[in-house]
Amino acid sequence: MTRPLRLGTRGSVLARTQSGHVADAVASLLGQTRAASVTEVIIRTQGDDTTTPLNESKTPGLFVNALRDALLAGEVDFIVHSFKDLPSGPVAGITVAAVPVREDIHDVLVSRENLRLSELPAGAVVGTSSPRRAARILSARPDLLVRPIRGNIDTRIAKVRDGEFDATVLAAAGLNRVGRQDEIAEVLDLKLMLPAPAQGALAVECRSDDDTTLALLQQLDDPATRLITTAERALLVGLAATCSTAIGAVAQISDGNLTVTAELSDPTNSTVERLIVEATLPGVGDVSSAESAAHQLGMYAAQQLLTTDLGVRVARQIQAERGNG
Repeated sequence: MTRPLRLGTRGSVLARTQSGHVADAVASLLGQTRAASVTEVIIRTQGDDTTTPLNESKTPGLFVNALRDALLAGEVDFIVHSFKDLPSGPVAGITVAAVPVREDIHDVLVSRENLRLSELPAGAVVGTSSPRRAARILSARPDLLVRPIRGNIDTRIAKVRDGEFDATVLAAAGLNRVGRQDEIAEVLDLKLMLPAPAQGALAVECRSDDDTTLALLQQLDDPATRLITTAERALLVGLAATCSTAIGAVAQISDGNLTVTAELSDPTNSTVERLIVEATLPGVGDVSSAESAAHQLGMYAAQQLLTTDLGVRVARQIQAERGNG
């Protein structure tokens, strides 16, 4: 390698921390220091500048498009995302080279006085711009108020500590990665709230024709994490989900079987549909077939959700949003 690889990343603490973990892993593969193997390139995205609540955005990929543009333009050699932020469709010329081992999938509550969700007083204001989180919080505690909140981890926590909000919901993975686990008042049970598809996982992308970088990064891939995130993200494809779709999912592999638990909620009331589907994966070594099976299982789960009354209403809403977009 004649020069360090250029790693494109957003400038937030979380983004740079996540990218740094990948950079360290790349350096280890090369038997070099990080400085000798990877150069960090900070890229500002549309999501960093907009003040529009994320669930109201008409532009998918607010946090990733600028990174991908820089990658395709040859300004960087690879990029790192929170996998849950990636739009569900592929991009010509770009390959997800690696999906490393996943972090904690749970959502967590950060609150004033470290109160648990059940302990928040009636009328307490919970900050989240996620329709999924809002729907599940209001289902458990209809006496609470949910308001949009923007900003990085530090900003959102500060808004709670300063009294602007009584609580906020964040991903455990992000807090773990930046070393702020002590802010967690409660880890929210999966019976209450399933995570966003691929929450806690990272996606490492490079140009599809960059064979050398692709081969290097593929060594960071965790096959199990790739399969379960493939199944979860297929739900988004099957639903044609938008930023306002309240969908949660968890996939698991056990004894050669892949199980997907999916949850579709209505943010305006307590209606929820949850289902579990299962399939047997192809034998060890048949990677392509296993990934295809994972995708098909996620698509099947989406189709089953769409047969419900809630699914029909959500499909109409999605169609209307896309028609107005």
